Amino acid sequence: SLFQDLRIEVIANGLDIQRYKPIEKKIARHLLGLPQDKQLILFGAMTATSDRRKGFHLLLPAIKKLSQGEIWQHKLELVVFGASEPVNPPDFGLKTHYLGRLNDDISLALVYAAADIFVAPSIEDNLPNTVMEALACATPSVAFKIGGMPDMIEHQQNGYLAQPFDVKELAKGISWVLDDEERYQKLCDCARDKIEQEFTLEIQASKYLKLYNDILESSK
Repeated sequence: SLFQDLRIEVIANGLDIQRYKPIEKKIARHLLGLPQDKQLILFGAMTATSDRRKGFHLLLPAIKKLSQGEIWQHKLELVVFGASEPVNPPDFGLKTHYLGRLNDDISLALVYAAADIFVAPSIEDNLPNTVMEALACATPSVAFKIGGMPDMIEHQQNGYLAQPFDVKELAKGISWVLDDEERYQKLCDCARDKIEQEFTLEIQASKYLKLYNDILESSK
């Protein structure tokens, strides 16, 4: 009610798409010591395993459901960044690689490029950098349809939006993204295109400039 008669502008943070860009998957995996013959699911955030808001507790049952299926049980492995391996690590039903905290753009871009899919099971989030960075590296993303996720993830175009907090559908979304090789390549291409078209630093700057000029003109 306070702003109902006022102009409202939403300007998304941009990303340096020269730092976050597609890298040959084999090279990225070689540099990180990750397997070449598996499909890698990536999850990551600051304090990835302990911040309940980031949804680690919802990722666990979704991954376990996938690992119990005959189709995926020997094909998938999980990669986690933003946290070291817990003292008593949860059993996902598949091999899990904990990379710890990554503090530079080059390492992060390599991890996104090495993965086949990025999963962000947050229970609340605005416009998370992790999803934007993954998409910029041409890695399709799966998340719940909450917050700013739909601003970046277009359902079944560059990823998958599951109904909030439904772990069965989250698992279904991961499976859908990885299931068809030809479709998967299209998802990868659309992921990069989305960031190039809407979330670059140049686009962010131009929107601020336009807003400032509009304000100047209206105040004359």
